Amino acid sequence: MDNQSEHTNKHLLAKPSYMAALRLAMPVILLNCTFAGMQATDAWILGKIGSTELAAMTLPSMSIFVIVSFAYSFLGIVTALVGQNYGAGKLQLCGQYAWLGIIFAIFVGTLSIALWPIGSIFEFISGNTPQSLGNLESRYFKISLLALPGVLATNAIANYYLGIKKPTIVLLCSLLGLFLNVIITYGLVFGKGPLPEIGFDGAAWATVIASGIECIILFLHFILAPSNKTMSTNQIPKSFNGFKKLWSSGLPAGVQGAVDVLSWGVLIGALISYYGEEALGATTILTRFMQFTFMPAEGVATILLALVANSIGKGSANMAKEHVKICFRINSLFMLSAGIVLFVFRYPLVSFFTDQKAIIDIACGSIIFISIAQWFDAMNVTYLHALQGTGDTKWTSKANIILSIIILGAGGFTAITFFKDYGSSLIWALAMIYIILQGTLFWRRWKSNRWQNLNLID
Repeated sequence: MDNQSEHTNKHLLAKPSYMAALRLAMPVILLNCTFAGMQATDAWILGKIGSTELAAMTLPSMSIFVIVSFAYSFLGIVTALVGQNYGAGKLQLCGQYAWLGIIFAIFVGTLSIALWPIGSIFEFISGNTPQSLGNLESRYFKISLLALPGVLATNAIANYYLGIKKPTIVLLCSLLGLFLNVIITYGLVFGKGPLPEIGFDGAAWATVIASGIECIILFLHFILAPSNKTMSTNQIPKSFNGFKKLWSSGLPAGVQGAVDVLSWGVLIGALISYYGEEALGATTILTRFMQFTFMPAEGVATILLALVANSIGKGSANMAKEHVKICFRINSLFMLSAGIVLFVFRYPLVSFFTDQKAIIDIACGSIIFISIAQWFDAMNVTYLHALQGTGDTKWTSKANIILSIIILGAGGFTAITFFKDYGSSLIWALAMIYIILQGTLFWRRWKSNRWQNLNLID
C-alpha cells in the first residue's frame, strides 16, 4: 500500500494540476480545520458562560500563539528539508531532519513552561480578584503553557510526513485530538459524565490532555511504522549533523511567524482591548472566522511548500512555478468566496457564538475589512510558503518586521491617540492594509526569481 501511495505521489508531482494539488492537500486542509475547530469549540463553550469568559481567551491565546507560531514557522523548514532530500532520493536525511525537528520542538515547548510567572501580568493589568478578566486570562495562559511540548512535537512529526507526502496519519490523529478536545472541554467545563466540573479552566486543561494523547499516538507511528524504516526514524540520531542548515533557514522563518502573530497580539492586546471587553469579545469571534478561512488555504500552501521543495530537489524550477500558479488560483478562489459568505451571513454567524448585542454589533461592523482582505491573504499564505520551500526566509522575515512596525505599530498608536472615536473598526482597517501589503510584497518576491539561487540539499 505504501509503495502504491509513493508511486501515486510521484505521478502527481510529475504533472502539476488542480486535481493533483487538491488530492495531496485535502488531508492537510482537514488537518488545519481540526485546529480551527478546537479554537472555535473553546470560544463557543466559554461564550455560553459569559462575555467576560469569552473575552478572557483572546490575549492569552495570542500570547501562547506567538510561541507556537515561532516554532511552527521554524519547523516548517523541516518540510522543505525533508521534501528536497526526499525528491533527491536521500532518504536517511529525511529521518535525520525529522528527529532534529522533534528535539527542537520538545526543547522549545519545555522551555516555554518557564514563562508561567508571566501570567501574573494579566492580573496586574486587568484585575486579580477571582473571576475578574485578568484572573481568568492568567489562569488560561498558565494552563495552556503545559500543552506546548506535545503540540510542538506533533507539529515536527507532521512536517516530516508532509515532506514525504503522506499526511493521512497526521489527519487521523488530528481528528482524534479534535474529538477528544470537544468531549473533554464540554465535560470539564460543565461537569458532564465522569468528568469533574471545573468551569472556565476546563477549556485549557482539555487542550493539554487532548494534544498530549494526539502526540503520543503520532510519535509511536513515527518510530514504529515499517514504511519509515528506510528513513531511519526508529532511532535517535547519533549526531546533530544538519542542524546548522535547519537553524540558518528556520530561524528567519520562525522570527517571521512570531512577528506576524506578535503584531496581531499587539493589535488585539494594546489596541483593541483599549475599547473594552465587548470589543475584545468581538475580536475573539472574528479571529475564529479568520482561522476558518485561513486554515484551508494554509493546508494548500503547506502542501505547496513540499511540492516546491520536491521540485527544487529534482532540479526543476519550472515545475515549482507551475505548482505555485495552480495553488494560488485554488486559494484565491476559496478565500474570495469565503469573504463574501462571511459578509453576507455575518449576523447569524456572529450570533452563533454569543447573544450579547454589543459584541454582535462590533463584530458585524468590522467584518467587512476581513472580507476585503481575503484575496490578498491568499497571496500572502501561498507565496510565503512557496518561498519557504526554496529556503528564501530571511527576506520575508525582514519585510514582515518592517510592515508590522509601520502599519500596526505606528498606525495603531496614531489610531487610538487621534482617532479613538472611530472605534475598534479602525484597527481592523489597519489589519486589512497590513495583509494587503504583505501579500503584495511576497508575490513580488516570488516573481523576482531570486529564490532560484538557493539550495537546501546536503
